[in-house]
Amino acid sequence: MTTNTEARKIPNPLYAAAGAGDLAYQELRKLPERVAELRGRVAELRPVVSDAGQKVTERVSEGKLRADLDKLRDSALRNAQVFVNGAQVAQKQAATLYTELVARGERIVAGARTEQAKAQLSTAKAEIKDAEKVEAKTEAAELIEKHAANNQAPLPSVPEKTAAKRTRPSAK
Repeated sequence: MTTNTEARKIPNPLYAAAGAGDLAYQELRKLPERVAELRGRVAELRPVVSDAGQKVTERVSEGKLRADLDKLRDSALRNAQVFVNGAQVAQKQAATLYTELVARGERIVAGARTEQAKAQLSTAKAEIKDAEKVEAKTEAAELIEKHAANNQAPLPSVPEKTAAKRTRPSAK
């Protein structure tokens, strides 16, 4: 995923932080279930670990362990190469994860901006309605004052209702 850095003003690390926060929140929601699962595993493994520790103690105390320096050196070299390969893989995975966190953060921020814009729009609409009401009251008050100042002037016309007016037959 490539992101357009020229079009936005928020730097990638901040998007990555927002994405990491969202990811952490999602993972923390799974935590109670995982803790219960691991407690069960600990109960299963406790007897096995104590038996293995006893066997190692017996071997060491009996002097059966003899280090072969050549085997240890070869093992260390092999482990070092495995470590280097693992570090390279981890570096690639970290770059991929960073890009995913940036994208996730962009979605989170965009959603927050959308919610903020909706709230601002709602507030603006309410303010417009209030302003229209105040304006209508002001206009009515001006008309009343104008008529009061010059009571000879005709009252402003009121638009007729579209529904037909009911009339009573006159009594002759």
